[in-house]
Amino acid sequence: MNLQLEAYAGEVGAAAGRLRVLSLYGDIAASGRARRTAGKIAKLAGPDWQTASEMWKIDTLQVSEPIRQMISNDAVNADVIVIAASSLEPELLQWLDSLEAGNRPVPGLLVGLIGGDETPRVDLSNVVKPLMLVAQRMKWHFIWHWMGEEAMFDADWLAGSLQNLLASKSSANTEEVFP
Repeated sequence: MNLQLEAYAGEVGAAAGRLRVLSLYGDIAASGRARRTAGKIAKLAGPDWQTASEMWKIDTLQVSEPIRQMISNDAVNADVIVIAASSLEPELLQWLDSLEAGNRPVPGLLVGLIGGDETPRVDLSNVVKPLMLVAQRMKWHFIWHWMGEEAMFDADWLAGSLQNLLASKSSANTEEVFP
């Protein structure tokens, strides 16, 4: 590789930068799933991306307005929001509806981790559809996955969407570095 290509590759690698993940979970089992998913996101992103992850229990949205605002600020700055729950509580839906789309150079990724082995299959229209509508309103990409135990061993369902997000972020960052 010549010196110009090495310098460009170094700039692109440096431009890859930071990936912010915010996870909200409903219970202990969902917490583990959200944590493992955030870990898979970091692993899939690879060493060129510094991944920062925040986790909040959904009930925390009701603790106080300052804490709710802190979580909202985390959401505005997040590249990926993971919602791990077997059902969507009204306070979560209200909070999601209150999020601003913001002026983002790249659409984020909303990930729904729905259900689990200990919960019976839920009416997906009551869980998936509201998340899909929030993602559409915010102009984010949306994917969801049923979270039985066997699902935690496979990240293929996540890889393509994350790869698209990272490519978009790299492209946007490269345009800033090389106007």
